[in-house]
Amino acid sequence: MVSVVAPGICSITAGIAALLHVQHPDQLWTFIVVETREVSTPLAIILGLNLVAMSFIAGYIFRSLAFRLVGFIEKVPDADTFLTQLKLTCGEQIIDSCLRAHSQLAHHLRNATDGQLRNMTHGGGHKDHYRILVLNYCKDRLRETSPALNVENIEAEINILTSCLFPTLFITTDIVWIGNFPLSVDTIVTLSCAGAWTAILGSAIRLRRTESISAMINLAYSVGAQPATPAGPPEN
Repeated sequence: MVSVVAPGICSITAGIAALLHVQHPDQLWTFIVVETREVSTPLAIILGLNLVAMSFIAGYIFRSLAFRLVGFIEKVPDADTFLTQLKLTCGEQIIDSCLRAHSQLAHHLRNATDGQLRNMTHGGGHKDHYRILVLNYCKDRLRETSPALNVENIEAEINILTSCLFPTLFITTDIVWIGNFPLSVDTIVTLSCAGAWTAILGSAIRLRRTESISAMINLAYSVGAQPATPAGPPEN
């Protein structure tokens, strides 16, 4: 909810400021102060609720577009490379034991091809690839058997980062267009926006890679972990 509503409010506010600037290019802030001062409390509540509703819709749409952008840029390794990395991280024996215990997971990793997944639709801007199937399977199994090992905190970070892309762009556009700052300030703001986009995209792609690897490793560890055997009564 936070990764949708808060960025949506920023996007809607930036859009309203741009529209008001078109209608009142020289008196934007004066117009806002005068008009908002005369708004009654019931009307302010209604407008606030409408703003939250519109922000939810806008935030969801722009986050979906941002996920598509991330998915377009992201390069997903093939299944063999992914398996090799997992075995180097936590050992070949643990990964093989996990795949024997989860035959469906082994199928996704070893047999699924892009051609077979071509007509499947996935959220989050994921390409038609084995990795999203592996990720969803691991998250579902961990949620059932080992909730403490789930990777939903990484998913939340990805959602928050990705949802910040378009609000950052819109706010930067308003500052450059409406602010009437010197060229040097506009240049700094634009470069800062470009740097923020680069950092956000890089972090989101890195976290998506970490999420899939961590989910698989945690599932493998949960399979390999054996409950401690209770000690028997002391011998006389």
